[in-house]
Amino acid sequence: MNRGFRYIVVLLLLAFISLTSKSVVSQQYTEYEVKAGYIYNFARFIAWPENCFSNNTSPIVIGIYGNDRFGEIIRLTIRNSVVDGRSFVIKYYNNPTQIQQCHILFVSEINRSELIDLLKVIRKKPILTIGDNIEEFCQMGGIINFTPQYAKNRFEINNTTAKNNDLIISSKLLSLAKIITINEIEF
Repeated sequence: MNRGFRYIVVLLLLAFISLTSKSVVSQQYTEYEVKAGYIYNFARFIAWPENCFSNNTSPIVIGIYGNDRFGEIIRLTIRNSVVDGRSFVIKYYNNPTQIQQCHILFVSEINRSELIDLLKVIRKKPILTIGDNIEEFCQMGGIINFTPQYAKNRFEINNTTAKNNDLIISSKLLSLAKIITINEIEF
Protein backbone atom coordinates (compact mmCIF):
# COMPACT_ATOMS: atom_id res chain seq x y z
CA MET A 1 0.00 0.00 0.00
CA ASN A 2 1.53 3.32 -0.98
CA ARG A 3 1.92 6.19 1.39
CA GLY A 4 -0.65 8.49 -0.27
CA PHE A 5 -3.32 5.80 -0.18
CA ARG A 6 -2.69 5.14 3.56
CA TYR A 7 -2.98 8.87 4.22
CA ILE A 8 -6.42 9.00 2.51
CA VAL A 9 -7.62 5.90 4.41
CA VAL A 10 -6.54 7.44 7.73
CA LEU A 11 -8.30 10.73 6.88
CA LEU A 12 -11.50 8.90 5.92
CA LEU A 13 -11.34 6.84 9.10
CA LEU A 14 -10.87 9.98 11.22
CA ALA A 15 -13.76 11.70 9.42
CA PHE A 16 -15.99 8.68 10.04
CA ILE A 17 -15.08 8.56 13.74
CA SER A 18 -15.69 12.29 14.02
CA LEU A 19 -19.13 12.04 12.41
CA THR A 20 -20.25 9.05 14.47
CA SER A 21 -19.01 10.48 17.77
CA LYS A 22 -20.90 13.73 17.14
CA SER A 23 -24.14 11.82 16.57
CA VAL A 24 -23.62 9.87 19.80
CA VAL A 25 -22.92 13.04 21.77
CA SER A 26 -25.91 14.89 20.34
CA GLN A 27 -28.30 11.97 20.88
CA GLN A 28 -31.31 13.09 22.90
CA TYR A 29 -32.89 10.81 25.46
CA THR A 30 -36.56 10.84 26.39
CA GLU A 31 -37.60 11.72 29.92
CA TYR A 32 -38.33 8.09 30.75
CA GLU A 33 -35.07 6.82 29.30
CA VAL A 34 -33.29 9.20 31.67
CA LYS A 35 -35.49 8.13 34.61
CA ALA A 36 -34.85 4.44 33.84
CA GLY A 37 -31.13 5.17 33.97
CA TYR A 38 -31.54 6.96 37.29
CA ILE A 39 -33.51 4.02 38.75
CA TYR A 40 -30.76 1.60 37.72
CA ASN A 41 -28.16 3.88 39.32
CA PHE A 42 -30.23 4.34 42.48
CA ALA A 43 -29.98 0.56 42.98
CA ARG A 44 -26.19 0.89 42.98
CA PHE A 45 -26.29 3.38 45.87
CA ILE A 46 -28.86 1.72 48.14
CA ALA A 47 -28.16 -1.00 50.71
CA TRP A 48 -31.09 -3.27 51.54
CA PRO A 49 -31.17 -5.49 54.62
CA GLU A 50 -29.85 -8.97 53.83
CA ASN A 51 -33.09 -10.61 54.92
CA CYS A 52 -35.12 -9.00 52.12
CA PHE A 53 -33.41 -11.31 49.59
CA SER A 54 -33.75 -15.08 49.76
CA ASN A 55 -30.11 -15.62 48.70
CA ASN A 56 -27.00 -13.83 47.36
CA THR A 57 -28.18 -13.88 43.76
CA SER A 58 -31.90 -13.15 44.22
CA PRO A 59 -32.93 -10.43 41.75
CA ILE A 60 -33.78 -6.86 42.61
CA VAL A 61 -37.50 -6.50 41.93
CA ILE A 62 -38.57 -3.19 40.39
CA GLY A 63 -42.29 -2.63 40.73
CA ILE A 64 -44.30 -0.23 38.60
CA TYR A 65 -47.43 1.14 40.28
CA GLY A 66 -49.91 3.46 38.59
CA ASN A 67 -49.63 4.56 35.00
CA ASP A 68 -46.78 2.73 33.25
CA ARG A 69 -44.97 5.59 31.53
CA PHE A 70 -41.96 3.43 30.65
CA GLY A 71 -43.38 0.92 28.19
CA GLU A 72 -40.37 -1.21 27.27
CA ILE A 73 -37.81 1.47 28.20
CA ILE A 74 -37.10 0.19 31.71
CA ARG A 75 -36.68 -3.40 30.47
CA LEU A 76 -34.24 -2.29 27.78
CA THR A 77 -32.28 -0.13 30.22
CA ILE A 78 -31.73 -2.85 32.80
CA ARG A 79 -31.51 -5.93 30.58
CA ASN A 80 -28.29 -7.83 31.27
CA SER A 81 -27.48 -5.39 34.10
CA VAL A 82 -26.30 -6.61 37.47
CA VAL A 83 -25.85 -4.75 40.77
CA ASP A 84 -23.97 -6.54 43.55
CA GLY A 85 -24.41 -9.86 41.76
CA ARG A 86 -28.16 -9.35 41.35
CA SER A 87 -30.07 -9.06 38.10
CA PHE A 88 -33.38 -7.20 37.81
CA VAL A 89 -37.00 -8.29 37.45
CA ILE A 90 -39.90 -5.96 36.57
CA LYS A 91 -43.36 -6.45 38.10
CA TYR A 92 -46.52 -4.42 37.62
CA TYR A 93 -48.98 -3.67 40.42
CA ASN A 94 -52.39 -2.04 40.47
CA ASN A 95 -53.32 -2.72 44.10
CA PRO A 96 -51.15 -2.08 47.19
CA THR A 97 -51.97 -5.50 48.67
CA GLN A 98 -50.25 -7.18 45.68
CA ILE A 99 -46.88 -5.75 46.71
CA GLN A 100 -45.11 -8.53 48.57
CA GLN A 101 -41.57 -9.03 47.25
CA CYS A 102 -40.47 -5.66 45.85
CA HIS A 103 -37.25 -3.69 46.36
CA ILE A 104 -37.85 -0.60 44.23
CA LEU A 105 -41.36 0.72 43.62
CA PHE A 106 -41.85 3.39 40.93
CA VAL A 107 -45.12 5.26 41.49
CA SER A 108 -46.66 7.31 38.69
CA GLU A 109 -49.87 9.29 38.21
CA ILE A 110 -52.00 8.23 41.14
CA ASN A 111 -54.32 10.41 43.19
CA ARG A 112 -53.52 11.53 46.71
CA SER A 113 -55.88 9.13 48.51
CA GLU A 114 -54.50 6.17 46.55
CA LEU A 115 -50.97 7.30 47.43
CA ILE A 116 -51.89 7.50 51.12
CA ASP A 117 -53.29 3.94 50.96
CA LEU A 118 -50.20 2.68 49.14
CA LEU A 119 -47.77 4.26 51.61
CA LYS A 120 -49.76 2.80 54.54
CA VAL A 121 -49.42 -0.72 53.16
CA ILE A 122 -45.68 -0.54 52.51
CA ARG A 123 -44.77 1.57 55.55
CA LYS A 124 -41.69 0.22 57.40
CA LYS A 125 -40.92 -2.27 54.61
CA PRO A 126 -37.49 -2.17 52.91
CA ILE A 127 -38.93 -0.85 49.65
CA LEU A 128 -37.31 2.11 47.91
CA THR A 129 -40.31 4.15 46.76
CA ILE A 130 -39.73 6.48 43.82
CA GLY A 131 -42.34 9.04 42.84
CA ASP A 132 -42.72 10.42 39.35
CA ASN A 133 -42.88 14.13 40.22
CA ILE A 134 -45.72 13.59 42.70
CA GLU A 135 -46.57 16.60 44.84
CA GLU A 136 -45.45 16.13 48.49
CA PHE A 137 -44.40 12.52 47.79
CA CYS A 138 -41.41 12.64 50.15
CA GLN A 139 -43.24 14.66 52.78
CA MET A 140 -45.95 11.97 52.89
CA GLY A 141 -43.48 9.13 53.38
CA GLY A 142 -42.09 8.36 49.93
CA ILE A 143 -38.30 8.09 49.70
CA ILE A 144 -37.20 9.51 46.32
CA ASN A 145 -39.23 11.81 44.09
CA PHE A 146 -38.24 12.98 40.62
CA THR A 147 -38.64 16.73 40.30
CA PRO A 148 -39.70 18.76 37.26
CA GLN A 149 -37.35 18.48 34.29
CA TYR A 150 -35.48 21.76 34.73
CA ALA A 151 -35.38 21.87 38.54
CA LYS A 152 -32.05 22.59 40.25
CA ASN A 153 -32.00 19.08 41.71
CA ARG A 154 -33.25 16.24 39.50
CA PHE A 155 -34.73 14.43 42.51
CA GLU A 156 -35.44 14.81 46.20
CA ILE A 157 -34.86 12.29 48.98
CA ASN A 158 -36.47 11.67 52.35
CA ASN A 159 -33.60 9.93 54.14
CA THR A 160 -35.55 9.68 57.41
CA THR A 161 -38.14 7.42 55.78
CA ALA A 162 -35.36 5.42 54.11
CA LYS A 163 -33.74 4.79 57.50
CA ASN A 164 -37.12 3.91 59.05
CA ASN A 165 -37.51 1.33 56.27
CA ASP A 166 -34.03 -0.14 56.96
CA LEU A 167 -32.58 1.24 53.73
CA ILE A 168 -29.18 2.89 53.67
CA ILE A 169 -28.66 5.54 51.01
CA SER A 170 -25.07 6.30 50.04
CA SER A 171 -23.84 9.77 50.90
CA LYS A 172 -22.83 10.10 47.24
CA LEU A 173 -26.48 9.83 46.20
CA LEU A 174 -27.66 12.08 49.04
CA SER A 175 -25.23 14.79 47.93
CA LEU A 176 -26.99 15.01 44.55
CA ALA A 177 -30.50 15.46 45.94
CA LYS A 178 -32.64 17.99 47.66
CA ILE A 179 -33.18 16.53 51.15
CA ILE A 180 -36.78 16.50 52.36
CA THR A 181 -37.94 15.77 55.87
CA ILE A 182 -41.20 14.05 56.65
CA ASN A 183 -44.03 16.48 57.18
CA GLU A 184 -45.65 14.26 59.78
CA ILE A 185 -48.76 13.97 57.64
CA GLU A 186 -50.73 11.31 59.45
CA PHE A 187 -52.72 8.87 57.38
